[in-house]
Amino acid sequence: MKNQIVASIAALPFALGTAFAGAEVANAAGLYGRIGFNGFFTNITLSEGELSFNPNPGDLIASVTTGNFVQFNAATIQGPLTFDGSGDSPFEVTSVTNPFLDLGTFGDSDTSDGVNTFALHSGSTITVTDSNGGAQIMLDLNGWFTDEFGHQTKGIGNITFQMAGVDAEYVEGIFDGTIQPIEATFSGEVIGEMKPVPEPTALFGLGVVTAGLVTSRRQKNS
Repeated sequence: MKNQIVASIAALPFALGTAFAGAEVANAAGLYGRIGFNGFFTNITLSEGELSFNPNPGDLIASVTTGNFVQFNAATIQGPLTFDGSGDSPFEVTSVTNPFLDLGTFGDSDTSDGVNTFALHSGSTITVTDSNGGAQIMLDLNGWFTDEFGHQTKGIGNITFQMAGVDAEYVEGIFDGTIQPIEATFSGEVIGEMKPVPEPTALFGLGVVTAGLVTSRRQKNS
C-alpha cells in the first residue's frame, strides 16, 4: 500500500503539468498582443454627451502590431459613445455602438465585415485633464476581441486626443452643451490578453488523481 501511495504522489506533478498544458493549448485560440492605431483618415467629434467619428464608421491605420495582430494593418472604428456630460470628469460611458473596432487589411472590404472585432462593454470612462498648452482627453477601453472563429479574449486600452489652446474646463463645456461641438485627431492602442483557464475536463483529471491519493491513504489507515 505504501508503494501505491508513493506512486500516486509521483504521478501528481505530471498530471498537473499535463492538465494545465492541455488547458493552455485549448485556450490558445483568439486575438492577443497589441495593436496601435491612428485616425489618419478619421477625426473624433466631441459634442454634448457624445463622442463620435467623422466619417462614421471611419478608417484607421494600424501603426504598431504584436502577437497575432500582425496580420492586420487597418481597421474601422464607429460610434457614437454617449455619456452624461453635465457633471465633471471622469465621465462614465453609458451606451456604445458595437463592434467598436473591426480589424482587417488596408484597401480590402474585410475592415467592415464584422469579423475579427473588438466590442466595448461596461467600465469605459472619459477623462479630461489639463496638459502643457492645452487639454488632454482619454477614453479608456474595456471589452472583448472576437476572432473569425468566435474565440474571445479580453481587451483593454485607450484612445487619446489633445486640444491646443484650451483647458479641461473648456472641454467639459463642450460635453455639457454650453460650447459648440469640435473635431480633433486621435490615436490609440488596445491589448488582447490571453488568460488561459483550465478546461472542465482538465480539472476532472486532477480530481481523479487526488481522489485516488486520498483513497489510498484511507485504506492504509483503516
